[in-house]
Amino acid sequence: MFSSNPTAKGLCLSCTALALLLAAGVAGCRATAEPERIPPPAPVTVVAVKKMTLPIVVDRIGTTRALADVTIRARVKGFLTEQHFANGGNVKKGQLLLVIDEAPYKIQLEHATAQLATADAALRKASASKQLEVSKAKVALDQAQLTLDEIEERRERSLIQRKVAAQEELDKAVAQRKKTAAQVEADSADLDQARSDFQTDIETAKAQVAQAQAQVDDAKLNLGYCRMVAPIDGRIGELKVKVGNLVGDGQATELVTIQQLDPMGFDLRPAARYVPLATRLLERGLEIKLTVEGERVHPYMGKAIFIDNSVDATTSTFLVRGEVRNPEGLLLPGDYIEGTMILGEYAQAVVVPEQGVVRSQEGWRVMIVDAENKVDVVKVDPVDSVKGMRVLDSGLAVGQRVIVEGIQLVRQGQKVDPTEAPLESYIREGSRISSLDRRFSSAVTRMPGGPPDAKPAPDSDAKAAPDPTPKSPAPAPSSPSPSQPR
Repeated sequence: MFSSNPTAKGLCLSCTALALLLAAGVAGCRATAEPERIPPPAPVTVVAVKKMTLPIVVDRIGTTRALADVTIRARVKGFLTEQHFANGGNVKKGQLLLVIDEAPYKIQLEHATAQLATADAALRKASASKQLEVSKAKVALDQAQLTLDEIEERRERSLIQRKVAAQEELDKAVAQRKKTAAQVEADSADLDQARSDFQTDIETAKAQVAQAQAQVDDAKLNLGYCRMVAPIDGRIGELKVKVGNLVGDGQATELVTIQQLDPMGFDLRPAARYVPLATRLLERGLEIKLTVEGERVHPYMGKAIFIDNSVDATTSTFLVRGEVRNPEGLLLPGDYIEGTMILGEYAQAVVVPEQGVVRSQEGWRVMIVDAENKVDVVKVDPVDSVKGMRVLDSGLAVGQRVIVEGIQLVRQGQKVDPTEAPLESYIREGSRISSLDRRFSSAVTRMPGGPPDAKPAPDSDAKAAPDPTPKSPAPAPSSPSPSQPR
């Protein structure tokens, strides 16, 4: 209910007018204090696209292995009496390692040697036998007597014909000649038997000598097995049977193992699609850089020495075996390694830092800054990533500015505040590379023994990047960037 007092009515009207004026004033002040905001250009770092020549490398995980390893075993039974090496030390070929008690085997050798001497004496006796000569002389004597008896028989026959001799004398001569002829036949048979016996005695004596010699050789061999020497240079393991124990009882006892460490072998398993290329490079000498346990670069370059003759059907890979110098023993069998194989080069390829290339649902893309400092999105076709640089097959031209830092802060069409950095500052020595399959079909790829019509791209103002393959220790490879495919 309003008051009937005029003064009160005037005050109410005044208050209402004042409230309306205050509301209009506040609205005017608010409109003046909050004008439309225009955000400043986002700061980004850009690099100019260039061309470079970069090596083509393939990384594969593998393991080291000894190219030669030997297990020393006890081949004769006896007590282990001597140890001439330190467990885990290096040994040289021919070095004495272990000795088994030699006394029993020396006695066996002496016994075998005595038997050999007896057999030699029997052979000499058989060879010097005169029985054959005696038989020959007896046959000759009987033959002469037969000749004389035949003459006597003819003489008696002549006297009978002239009737000056009795028949009795002729009969005696005939009987004597037949007796002598029979004796000649008997002695000739004895001669044949003596000749056969002589040859048989010689062969028997020679066989006994050979048997005795074999026993001597066997005794020498067993005696030699008592002293075990290193058959190769390498590092020896721990002696598994301590000195004083009986070894070789019933079977060959495994005593200790030697593994060759210099050169050290290693096995890698590239994909089967690399078989033709690896075979071709093996003939020319395929060098391989080794990184041990993903951190330590081996100071010596390895080389491939063998490619297997089959592909593993379960993994579609093939075996590449290599060797590498290891004089300091920095590698041991069973180490996990990463082998980096230099397969060729990308000749004058368009490159950008790999952090400037990102992957979206539409594919690989980069953000560039145009002449008006506005952002645009360009699709690209990456081939490989080497030394921190992404090799592109298409999408960009030399000189275009690519955003490498601040990508997450901008969008297409936005104006930015670019700061240009040299592309070479993003080169990372020893960085890991991707496994894109298109590296060998790209127009910029140059392989040893490639097609004769392959020509390098036009030169640019960028110098060729140095070969990442070290001849001496190199820094450990860095981790792959998040945008880099594996």
